[in-house]
Amino acid sequence: MIAHIEGKIDAKSEEVVVIEAGGIGYEVHVPTPVIDQLPAEGELCKLYVHSNFREEDGTSLYGFATVQDRDFFRLLLTVSGIGPKVGLGIMSGATVEEIAEAIVTEDLKTLTRMNGVGKKTAQRLVLELKDKVAKLRIMHHAKKQVKGDTTSTDAVDALVALGYSRQAASDAVAKARENFAAPPLVNELVVASLRYAAK
Repeated sequence: MIAHIEGKIDAKSEEVVVIEAGGIGYEVHVPTPVIDQLPAEGELCKLYVHSNFREEDGTSLYGFATVQDRDFFRLLLTVSGIGPKVGLGIMSGATVEEIAEAIVTEDLKTLTRMNGVGKKTAQRLVLELKDKVAKLRIMHHAKKQVKGDTTSTDAVDALVALGYSRQAASDAVAKARENFAAPPLVNELVVASLRYAAK
């Protein structure tokens, strides 16, 4: 399986970029935001790739700017009824953070604005991915070693992802923060806040 492709941009269009690497031109389907971020034709770029095989079409490549974006795309593909085309449409319509927020908060209105996503697909996204996305967000927040007000904000977001209301999360984080003499890490603050959080 191809993990990433690094080479010269031979051509690019609205959703496809051709990257020449080792004398081979790889046609890679990418979300619209990635196209906008790519350098000009003839310059070098690197994309993290998901390979998809279909008997009638052969292997198609889907490229992303980061490993995290590629892995989120793969997560979308685990939802029944979502194939690479719809997954690409979803990731063309919003950032990973925005999509994750919509799934965790069950924001069907935002999800149905994305290409290829109707009400039933939006409901499946929430049903099948809410817990997985919430855990990913918790892990992401726990890895951050930021200080000051940003730490409190991230801790509140982490508690909201666990199912607490934003008000309850804010109150719990404020109480927990008083127990630290020095600015805590996000994961420390989240754990301490759980003692005060009420659903």
